[in-house]
Amino acid sequence: MTVTEFLQKHVPFLAGLTEAQAKSMAVKAEQKRFKKGQTVLFKGVSVEGLHVMAMGKVSVHVKPEKSKDWVKVAELGVGDVFGEMSIVEFAMAGATIKCESDDTLIFVIPQDLFTEMMD
Repeated sequence: MTVTEFLQKHVPFLAGLTEAQAKSMAVKAEQKRFKKGQTVLFKGVSVEGLHVMAMGKVSVHVKPEKSKDWVKVAELGVGDVFGEMSIVEFAMAGATIKCESDDTLIFVIPQDLFTEMMD
C-alpha cells in the first residue's frame, strides 16, 4: 500500500481529501520512527506539522494545573492524528506524546501544506 492510499483509506481525519491532495501530502510527509519510551512531542513546543500514526502506538499525557504528576489521557494508534489543534489554533503543543511500542512510524505532514489543504 502506498502512503497516498494509506492517507485516503486509513486516516478518518483526512477522509475528504482528493487523490491529488493525498498524493501531495504523501510526497511531502516526513517519515519518523520511534522506539518505546521515546518522547515524540513535548508539551509547550511548536508543532511542526500534522502527525499521522502509520504504525505502532503512542500515549497522550497532560499535567493538570495544580498537580505535580502527568496524567495519561489517551492512546493513539494506526490512522489516528495529533497536532491538528495546535496548527489550527496557532498554539504550542498542549500535551506530551510518548511512544508506547517499538518501531512506531509517524508521517509528519508540514504545517503549511496541512493548512493549505484544509482551506
